[in-house]
Amino acid sequence: MTHPLLPFELQIVAGATLIAFLAWVLYLVRFKRLSLRDSLLWLVSTTVVALFTVFPRLLSDVARALAVQVPSNALFALAILYLALNVLSLTIALSNGASRARRLAQECALLRAEIDELRMTRRAAPSSGAA
Repeated sequence: MTHPLLPFELQIVAGATLIAFLAWVLYLVRFKRLSLRDSLLWLVSTTVVALFTVFPRLLSDVARALAVQVPSNALFALAILYLALNVLSLTIALSNGASRARRLAQECALLRAEIDELRMTRRAAPSSGAA
């Protein structure tokens, strides 16, 4: 008798955990604590893991397609790839945020200099009108 790749009890626990996680991500998107663009990676990865949970044989097929001997090694390789994609995605978002902050700071400095210049010209101009 061969052992199942993923015992039924573990499938139930993993499925419930994934449903709870998916609900949490959707909750964060709904209340604008997470943007839809940023949540896309989480939604796609959770769906893929759910497919592996519901159909554990799929992991064996992926391992065989990647020429990996043990399906758990393929799972770890896919997890490392997922983490690398997530880190890249977060790095891109952080870089974009830093660029926007720098640009806003530069615009603010230019506007502040323009306001100071206007104040100086207003003070230097002789007041017109009879007293």
